Amino acid sequence: MSQNLILDGLNPEQKRAVEYTDGPILILAGAGTGKTRTITRRVAHLVRDLRVPASKVLAITFTNKAAREMRTRIEEWVPHTGMWVGTFHATCARMLRIDADRIGRTRDFTIFDVDDRRRLLRQLIKDQSLDPKVFRPRRFENIISNWKGRSLMPIGAKAEAALMGMEEEHAATVYELYEAELAKQDALDFDDLLLKGVQLLQLDSDSTRRWVEKFEHILVDEYQDTNDLQYKFVKLLAQGTKHVAVCGDPDQSIYRWRGADISNILDFERDFPGAEIVRLEQNYRSVGNVLLAAQTVIKNNSSRKEKDLITNREAGEKLLLSEGADEETEARQMVQQVERWLEGGIRMSEVAIFYRTNACSRSLEAALTRMQIPYQVVGGQAFFERREVKDLLAFSRLLVNPKDDMSFQRAVNVPPRGVGETTLQRLRGRATGMGISLLAAIMQPEVRDSMRGPAKKGLGKFLWILDKGREELKSAERTLQVLCDVTGYRRFAESLDGAEDVDRGENLDELIAFAAEYDHRENGGLRGFLEEISLLVDTDRWAEHVERVSLMTVHAAKGLEFDCVGVVGLEEGLFPHVRSFDDPEGLEEERRLFYVALTRARLELCLSHSRMRFRTASPGPQASSRFLDELPKEVVIGGGKSYSSRAHSTSSGSSGGFASGFFSDSTVESCLPSARGVEVDASAGFESSAESEFQEGDWVDHRVFGNGTVQRILGEGVNQRITVLFENTDEERTLMLAYAMLEKLE
Repeated sequence: MSQNLILDGLNPEQKRAVEYTDGPILILAGAGTGKTRTITRRVAHLVRDLRVPASKVLAITFTNKAAREMRTRIEEWVPHTGMWVGTFHATCARMLRIDADRIGRTRDFTIFDVDDRRRLLRQLIKDQSLDPKVFRPRRFENIISNWKGRSLMPIGAKAEAALMGMEEEHAATVYELYEAELAKQDALDFDDLLLKGVQLLQLDSDSTRRWVEKFEHILVDEYQDTNDLQYKFVKLLAQGTKHVAVCGDPDQSIYRWRGADISNILDFERDFPGAEIVRLEQNYRSVGNVLLAAQTVIKNNSSRKEKDLITNREAGEKLLLSEGADEETEARQMVQQVERWLEGGIRMSEVAIFYRTNACSRSLEAALTRMQIPYQVVGGQAFFERREVKDLLAFSRLLVNPKDDMSFQRAVNVPPRGVGETTLQRLRGRATGMGISLLAAIMQPEVRDSMRGPAKKGLGKFLWILDKGREELKSAERTLQVLCDVTGYRRFAESLDGAEDVDRGENLDELIAFAAEYDHRENGGLRGFLEEISLLVDTDRWAEHVERVSLMTVHAAKGLEFDCVGVVGLEEGLFPHVRSFDDPEGLEEERRLFYVALTRARLELCLSHSRMRFRTASPGPQASSRFLDELPKEVVIGGGKSYSSRAHSTSSGSSGGFASGFFSDSTVESCLPSARGVEVDASAGFESSAESEFQEGDWVDHRVFGNGTVQRILGEGVNQRITVLFENTDEERTLMLAYAMLEKLE
């Protein structure tokens, strides 16, 4: 294959980005400018034309979906010969398994998910005789995650906590115990993958030298979304090479809330002196009106690198602005627009509706259901968080890592086999005294003999189940099928009470089918399968080609594109979010988020807001988003009064940082439906989702009361209430779930 063929179809800027190898290069790739094609062709050029060994090339992406797409495209040009292509977390996990002994782990270490981490923290909090309702596991989780994100280990955390308060001091103590427990269970959490990866390069000279020498060419996609640890990882790994290529778009930096630092891409030339800058400005995705709208809006930001996207496509339809009297009307109008798109020949899989917070999906779901339009929600309960899936995976994880006490405690009495909490407490005491894992403890005859009646029999049955599972470790599909059969789990799952009963068997089938697909694609067996799914995010399970309309947050839409896009909830305080009102950097990020929403559309955009919305237990007037005013008037049609024409402002004189008139004191007081005896009539037009997205223990945000932890969910349907313990006031408040506008936090 010739170089000319590799370069075929590329524009001059793309060719420059592919061919430049004289030093570091920053590829500023605007939305829809063919960055993935450019990066994959660059890799092909390196390997096919310049004869760089594929094993010397490292390509890092931000999502597993992007990694799979990049790997597939690269393999069209270069057969798989050892090239590393994956996310930051997957790359670090791979390195850490190779050098596991250097970080105090074995190669079979478990990667704890959010639920594992939270359950362990809850257990440790109780062990410290602390009340989990006061010292909340979710809060401790966030504090510890922040410390790890700043490379602060327990000893440093204790020193910092001593200057802060009682909560932080207790969190630091729990952090130390948590780290010790992770080491004992041969486990790492998600934060550890990056932290330990950086430490591996910082602290171990032999490993540092080996990894630095391994990669001659490093490519990083979505560089604008890198956080401090990811930045350090790239800098450390690039010590031995000048061939660092990063690709990104400062205008699409939308993850500041989880630590992303836009300065990493803005200061690339400082970090890598002499870097070449290539701007990809030819947009191949969107029609002219969509592109002009997005460009005009984003130019209001100051923290960016100037570029002007151009397109050879037609102007296309003007952007439609839609105003609803209330959120139900808004949803109905948006769904009517979806109908018009579908009637015009647009496929359902090419239609998406975005919103700033998940709570906005409820009225849309109701409207779509009434119109009998199939849809899928991206960002609801993740597949791998479902009870039946986690139960079966707990057995699997224990087969790979016998030290995984969290998986042991989840699996040992599922389905019930007489091993209750009293038995588990006794077992934990024996295991701690012997300095061994729970599984190792029950393998001791004297420990099993000390148990009585059903517990002794149940533990023996559990060991037999694990023995049967170990016979099939080379096949993830076969292992899961055997475990499902010998445990009798399918029958047990389908007998469970709850709204999901009818789906549990199907979920087990989907898990096994996913394992079969992995076995066909890879050769990693059960160990490899467990690692792959531990690194998945919700959007990785998005059914891209299913004929359904997609509902998702704008954050979830990053990296996707559709023919037709609707955006709802474009109101001050919602989009842009109220938290950005007193934060210039936060407001710029909200504008970037709006820019991302606009640039997902290939053909048509419908932008919607409501004059009245239930932001709490009662409705309140809404001001349309300032971002709508920033759109060029020549490319939009429809709409109501503009943001600037309304009597709402973000002046310093407004109460609590809200737009003037957005909430009155009486409105804030009305946020307590339990105190006012509010009952909502289902005939009022609201139809809630069949199942609440919230669970007890969830960490949530409320625009008035701030952050809190879900304590209880009461009632059903439209009259369902949620009780939240808010950290600012340390008070419980009960709100109508349908109208609370709570946002589940990461």
